[in-house]
Amino acid sequence: MDHSSLVAAVRTEAGGLTFAVEAGGMEDLVPTCAGWEVRDLAVHVGEFCGFWGHVLCEGAGRPKPAFPDPPTDHDDELVPWLADACAMLISELEATPASTPVWTWFDSDHTAGFVARRCAHELAVHRYDAQSSRGICAPVPAELAADGIDEVLDVLVSARQASLPGSGRILSLRSTDLGAEWLVTLDHDQVGVERRTQDEPPREDTNLVVSGTVSDLELTLYHRPTLSPVDVHGDYTVLEEWHRRFTF
Repeated sequence: MDHSSLVAAVRTEAGGLTFAVEAGGMEDLVPTCAGWEVRDLAVHVGEFCGFWGHVLCEGAGRPKPAFPDPPTDHDDELVPWLADACAMLISELEATPASTPVWTWFDSDHTAGFVARRCAHELAVHRYDAQSSRGICAPVPAELAADGIDEVLDVLVSARQASLPGSGRILSLRSTDLGAEWLVTLDHDQVGVERRTQDEPPREDTNLVVSGTVSDLELTLYHRPTLSPVDVHGDYTVLEEWHRRFTF
Protein backbone atom coordinates (compact mmCIF):
# COMPACT_ATOMS: atom_id res chain seq x y z
CA MET A 1 0.00 0.00 0.00
CA ASP A 2 1.23 3.51 -0.76
CA HIS A 3 1.56 6.20 1.88
CA SER A 4 -1.67 8.02 1.06
CA SER A 5 -3.65 4.78 1.24
CA LEU A 6 -2.17 3.97 4.63
CA VAL A 7 -2.98 7.43 5.96
CA ALA A 8 -6.53 7.06 4.64
CA ALA A 9 -6.73 3.71 6.45
CA VAL A 10 -5.63 5.37 9.69
CA ARG A 11 -8.45 7.88 9.29
CA THR A 12 -11.06 5.20 8.56
CA GLU A 13 -9.97 2.80 11.30
CA ALA A 14 -9.69 5.59 13.87
CA GLY A 15 -13.24 6.63 13.06
CA GLY A 16 -14.57 3.11 13.43
CA LEU A 17 -12.68 2.61 16.67
CA THR A 18 -13.90 5.84 18.21
CA PHE A 19 -17.49 5.09 17.19
CA ALA A 20 -17.29 1.65 18.83
CA VAL A 21 -15.80 3.05 22.03
CA GLU A 22 -18.60 5.60 22.24
CA ALA A 23 -21.32 3.01 21.59
CA GLY A 24 -21.44 1.54 25.10
CA GLY A 25 -20.10 1.56 28.62
CA MET A 26 -16.43 2.16 29.34
CA GLU A 27 -16.52 -0.64 31.91
CA ASP A 28 -17.50 -3.24 29.31
CA LEU A 29 -14.94 -5.97 28.82
CA VAL A 30 -12.99 -6.28 25.57
CA PRO A 31 -13.23 -10.02 24.78
CA THR A 32 -10.19 -9.99 22.50
CA CYS A 33 -7.89 -8.27 25.03
CA ALA A 34 -7.75 -10.30 28.24
CA GLY A 35 -8.34 -8.22 31.35
CA TRP A 36 -9.08 -4.98 29.50
CA GLU A 37 -12.17 -2.84 29.76
CA VAL A 38 -13.11 -0.48 26.95
CA ARG A 39 -11.58 2.43 28.87
CA ASP A 40 -8.23 0.59 28.94
CA LEU A 41 -8.35 0.13 25.19
CA ALA A 42 -9.29 3.79 24.66
CA VAL A 43 -6.40 4.97 26.83
CA HIS A 44 -3.93 2.68 25.09
CA VAL A 45 -4.96 3.81 21.60
CA GLY A 46 -5.05 7.48 22.54
CA GLU A 47 -1.57 7.34 24.06
CA PHE A 48 -0.32 5.41 21.02
CA CYS A 49 -1.65 8.13 18.71
CA GLY A 50 -0.22 10.92 20.83
CA PHE A 51 3.20 9.29 20.96
CA TRP A 52 3.51 8.76 17.20
CA GLY A 53 2.04 12.17 16.44
CA HIS A 54 4.82 13.75 18.50
CA VAL A 55 7.42 11.52 16.82
CA LEU A 56 6.32 12.89 13.45
CA CYS A 57 6.47 16.47 14.72
CA GLU A 58 9.97 15.95 16.04
CA GLY A 59 11.19 14.41 12.80
CA ALA A 60 9.69 17.19 10.70
CA GLY A 61 10.83 19.99 13.02
CA ARG A 62 7.32 21.13 13.89
CA PRO A 63 6.18 22.19 17.38
CA LYS A 64 4.50 19.35 19.24
CA PRO A 65 0.80 19.98 19.94
CA ALA A 66 -0.21 19.76 23.57
CA PHE A 67 -1.31 16.26 24.47
CA PRO A 68 -2.99 15.97 27.89
CA ASP A 69 -3.02 12.88 30.05
CA PRO A 70 -6.09 10.65 29.62
CA PRO A 71 -9.08 11.66 31.79
CA THR A 72 -9.28 8.24 33.44
CA ASP A 73 -11.54 9.49 36.26
CA HIS A 74 -14.08 11.05 33.88
CA ASP A 75 -15.51 8.54 31.39
CA ASP A 76 -17.58 11.22 29.67
CA GLU A 77 -14.35 13.00 28.68
CA LEU A 78 -12.55 9.92 27.39
CA VAL A 79 -14.14 9.74 23.93
CA PRO A 80 -13.39 13.41 23.08
CA TRP A 81 -9.83 12.90 24.34
CA LEU A 82 -9.44 9.80 22.15
CA ALA A 83 -10.94 11.57 19.13
CA ASP A 84 -8.55 14.50 19.61
CA ALA A 85 -5.58 12.12 19.83
CA CYS A 86 -6.60 10.36 16.63
CA ALA A 87 -7.17 13.69 14.86
CA MET A 88 -3.74 14.94 15.92
CA LEU A 89 -2.05 11.80 14.58
CA ILE A 90 -3.93 12.01 11.27
CA SER A 91 -3.06 15.70 10.88
CA GLU A 92 0.63 14.97 11.47
CA LEU A 93 0.62 12.03 9.07
CA GLU A 94 -0.97 14.16 6.37
CA ALA A 95 1.63 16.88 6.90
CA THR A 96 4.68 14.58 6.86
CA PRO A 97 6.00 13.10 3.59
CA ALA A 98 6.62 9.35 3.74
CA SER A 99 10.38 9.74 3.26
CA THR A 100 10.82 12.11 6.21
CA PRO A 101 13.43 10.71 8.65
CA VAL A 102 11.89 10.08 12.07
CA TRP A 103 12.63 7.96 15.10
CA THR A 104 11.27 4.39 15.00
CA TRP A 105 12.08 1.22 16.90
CA PHE A 106 12.70 -0.70 13.65
CA ASP A 107 16.34 -0.53 12.59
CA SER A 108 15.57 -1.07 8.90
CA ASP A 109 13.15 1.82 8.49
CA HIS A 110 13.33 5.22 10.19
CA THR A 111 10.79 7.09 8.08
CA ALA A 112 7.32 8.56 8.41
CA GLY A 113 6.18 5.86 5.99
CA PHE A 114 6.94 3.25 8.64
CA VAL A 115 4.86 5.22 11.15
CA ALA A 116 1.88 5.41 8.80
CA ARG A 117 1.99 1.68 8.18
CA ARG A 118 2.37 0.79 11.86
CA CYS A 119 -0.46 3.12 12.85
CA ALA A 120 -2.81 1.78 10.16
CA HIS A 121 -2.44 -1.79 11.39
CA GLU A 122 -2.45 -0.97 15.09
CA LEU A 123 -5.70 0.94 14.69
CA ALA A 124 -7.27 -1.72 12.45
CA VAL A 125 -6.69 -4.49 14.99
CA HIS A 126 -7.78 -2.34 17.92
CA ARG A 127 -10.83 -1.15 15.99
CA TYR A 128 -11.74 -4.83 15.74
CA ASP A 129 -11.10 -5.19 19.48
CA ALA A 130 -13.35 -2.23 20.27
CA GLN A 131 -16.09 -3.59 18.05
CA SER A 132 -15.81 -7.00 19.71
CA SER A 133 -16.97 -5.38 22.95
CA ARG A 134 -20.11 -4.19 21.13
CA GLY A 135 -20.85 -7.30 19.04
CA ILE A 136 -20.55 -5.42 15.73
CA CYS A 137 -17.21 -6.57 14.29
CA ALA A 138 -16.36 -5.81 10.65
CA PRO A 139 -13.49 -7.38 8.71
CA VAL A 140 -10.22 -5.63 8.03
CA PRO A 141 -10.36 -4.43 4.38
CA ALA A 142 -8.61 -6.95 2.15
CA GLU A 143 -5.77 -4.74 0.88
CA LEU A 144 -5.05 -3.50 4.38
CA ALA A 145 -5.19 -7.02 5.83
CA ALA A 146 -2.75 -8.35 3.22
CA ASP A 147 -0.32 -5.56 4.02
CA GLY A 148 -0.91 -6.28 7.70
CA ILE A 149 0.17 -9.88 7.24
CA ASP A 150 3.28 -8.66 5.44
CA GLU A 151 4.01 -6.24 8.28
CA VAL A 152 3.66 -8.96 10.91
CA LEU A 153 5.99 -11.30 9.04
CA ASP A 154 8.54 -8.74 7.83
CA VAL A 155 8.61 -6.27 10.71
CA LEU A 156 6.95 -7.25 13.97
CA VAL A 157 8.32 -10.77 14.21
CA SER A 158 11.87 -9.78 13.31
CA ALA A 159 11.74 -6.89 15.78
CA ARG A 160 10.70 -9.25 18.57
CA GLN A 161 13.03 -12.21 18.00
CA ALA A 162 13.39 -14.29 21.12
CA SER A 163 15.51 -17.29 21.90
CA LEU A 164 12.59 -19.69 21.68
CA PRO A 165 13.18 -23.15 20.28
CA GLY A 166 12.16 -23.30 16.64
CA SER A 167 10.87 -26.51 15.13
CA GLY A 168 11.57 -25.64 11.50
CA ARG A 169 7.96 -26.47 10.69
CA ILE A 170 6.06 -24.64 7.97
CA LEU A 171 2.75 -22.80 8.28
CA SER A 172 0.86 -21.99 5.08
CA LEU A 173 -1.60 -19.08 5.05
CA ARG A 174 -3.83 -19.32 1.98
CA SER A 175 -6.26 -16.48 1.25
CA THR A 176 -9.54 -17.51 -0.32
CA ASP A 177 -10.28 -14.00 -1.62
CA LEU A 178 -6.91 -12.79 -2.95
CA GLY A 179 -5.39 -16.03 -4.20
CA ALA A 180 -2.20 -15.34 -2.25
CA GLU A 181 -0.22 -17.66 -0.02
CA TRP A 182 2.34 -16.96 2.70
CA LEU A 183 4.66 -19.82 3.71
CA VAL A 184 6.04 -19.21 7.19
CA THR A 185 8.96 -21.32 8.43
CA LEU A 186 9.42 -21.30 12.20
CA ASP A 187 13.19 -21.61 12.43
CA HIS A 188 15.09 -21.14 15.69
CA ASP A 189 16.78 -17.84 14.94
CA GLN A 190 14.29 -16.35 12.52
CA VAL A 191 10.88 -16.68 10.91
CA GLY A 192 11.28 -17.32 7.21
CA VAL A 193 8.68 -16.05 4.75
CA GLU A 194 7.96 -17.07 1.16
CA ARG A 195 5.17 -15.45 -0.80
CA ARG A 196 3.43 -17.48 -3.47
CA THR A 197 0.29 -17.53 -5.57
CA GLN A 198 -2.15 -20.37 -5.19
CA ASP A 199 -1.72 -21.49 -8.80
CA GLU A 200 1.76 -22.73 -7.88
CA PRO A 201 2.05 -26.39 -6.84
CA PRO A 202 1.58 -26.79 -3.05
CA ARG A 203 4.66 -27.44 -0.95
CA GLU A 204 4.63 -31.04 0.21
CA ASP A 205 6.61 -30.25 3.35
CA THR A 206 3.98 -27.86 4.74
CA ASN A 207 2.91 -28.91 8.23
CA LEU A 208 -0.23 -26.80 8.63
CA VAL A 209 -2.44 -25.05 6.08
CA VAL A 210 -4.82 -22.34 7.25
CA SER A 211 -7.24 -21.10 4.58
CA GLY A 212 -9.63 -18.18 4.87
CA THR A 213 -10.24 -14.61 3.86
CA VAL A 214 -7.19 -12.41 4.12
CA SER A 215 -8.86 -10.53 6.98
CA ASP A 216 -9.41 -13.74 8.91
CA LEU A 217 -5.82 -14.83 8.22
CA GLU A 218 -4.50 -11.59 9.69
CA LEU A 219 -6.80 -11.93 12.69
CA THR A 220 -5.55 -15.49 13.16
CA LEU A 221 -1.93 -14.30 13.25
CA TYR A 222 -2.93 -11.71 15.86
CA HIS A 223 -4.66 -14.44 17.91
CA ARG A 224 -8.06 -12.83 17.41
CA PRO A 225 -11.28 -14.77 16.75
CA THR A 226 -12.19 -14.75 13.09
CA LEU A 227 -15.46 -13.54 11.58
CA SER A 228 -15.83 -16.66 9.40
CA PRO A 229 -14.53 -20.17 10.03
CA VAL A 230 -11.03 -20.80 8.72
CA ASP A 231 -10.15 -24.16 7.18
CA VAL A 232 -7.30 -25.85 9.05
CA HIS A 233 -5.47 -28.92 7.74
CA GLY A 234 -2.47 -30.49 9.39
CA ASP A 235 -0.71 -30.17 12.73
CA TYR A 236 -2.52 -27.50 14.75
CA THR A 237 0.39 -27.24 17.18
CA VAL A 238 2.24 -25.29 14.47
CA LEU A 239 -0.22 -22.43 15.03
CA GLU A 240 0.26 -22.74 18.78
CA GLU A 241 4.01 -22.45 18.20
CA TRP A 242 3.40 -19.29 16.14
CA HIS A 243 1.39 -17.73 18.96
CA ARG A 244 4.18 -18.51 21.43
CA ARG A 245 6.59 -16.68 19.11
CA PHE A 246 4.36 -13.67 18.47
CA THR A 247 1.85 -12.01 20.80
CA PHE A 248 0.34 -8.62 20.01
